Amino acid sequence: MPSPSSSLRRARPLLGTLAEISVEGDAARLSGAVDRAFAAIDRVHQLMSFHVGTSDVSRMNREAYRHPVKIDPQTWEVLARARTVSEASDGAFDITVAPRLVEWGYLPEIPLPLPASRPNGYRVIELLADHHVRFQEPTFIDLGGIAKGYAVDAACVALEQCGVYNYVVNAGGDLRAGGAAITVHVRHPRRPTATLILGVIQNAAVATSGSYFARKRRDDMSVHPIIAPDAAAPARYKGSISVVARDCMNADALTKVVAVLGNKANPVLNRFGAEAVLLSETAKWRRLRGESHRSDTDVERGAGVAAAM
Repeated sequence: MPSPSSSLRRARPLLGTLAEISVEGDAARLSGAVDRAFAAIDRVHQLMSFHVGTSDVSRMNREAYRHPVKIDPQTWEVLARARTVSEASDGAFDITVAPRLVEWGYLPEIPLPLPASRPNGYRVIELLADHHVRFQEPTFIDLGGIAKGYAVDAACVALEQCGVYNYVVNAGGDLRAGGAAITVHVRHPRRPTATLILGVIQNAAVATSGSYFARKRRDDMSVHPIIAPDAAAPARYKGSISVVARDCMNADALTKVVAVLGNKANPVLNRFGAEAVLLSETAKWRRLRGESHRSDTDVERGAGVAAAM
């Protein structure tokens, strides 16, 4: 006799935020599947966090300028995707902006000389055979702008390997849904304790970036953690940016590209079959999309009516 259908929802502090997983399906599968999904997220954190001293990222920052460093295949996969997005955006996405994030207090200081941020700094990263990495010059990298999306994707893969296909994985603005359609909400840029309806997604991912909680004063200017690499300065966007894509890793990285390039991001969105929905501080919507954007990852946008959180 088949097990009855059930639902389960759990949350854990991971990735510097609260990761939440909601699932529906065979009751006998759900608890173990969710445990595996959380384990997949935690593994990504241990491998790719700037804050973890034993992570691949920390080891590369300490050693990769002096000699090739062997890293985990998952970290290699994220580095390879980061390079692809960097090349497609002509450096608008660049994981070597970490020194500026350290200066502004968004990343912790480490006991090494702080290298300078450089335009197209990602080009100093060499991806070598057998998952080795070498830096051509002293460089700090941070995968925070792409690894959280990858962690969400890894959790979804773990769920599907357990036979669970109706799910929502949400990690602080990076969200991916399985076979059941869900309504996505985003924060109002000027009133972040209220939310607006972004739309409905199914078998797709959404990542949202906004500076409402992260913006602060530093050296007599307003800063936030999305950097325009060519100027080593905060991107000049306001409001919030949501990118819809087939996977959360792309969606996560592309929010930074849109923040830096604005309307010029269309060719990059086109390259990855994604679309962006921008929400202004006055709660007005604007959409950017590439010509090859696939309709099955569309956000069917709501009216943008505010609702209490």
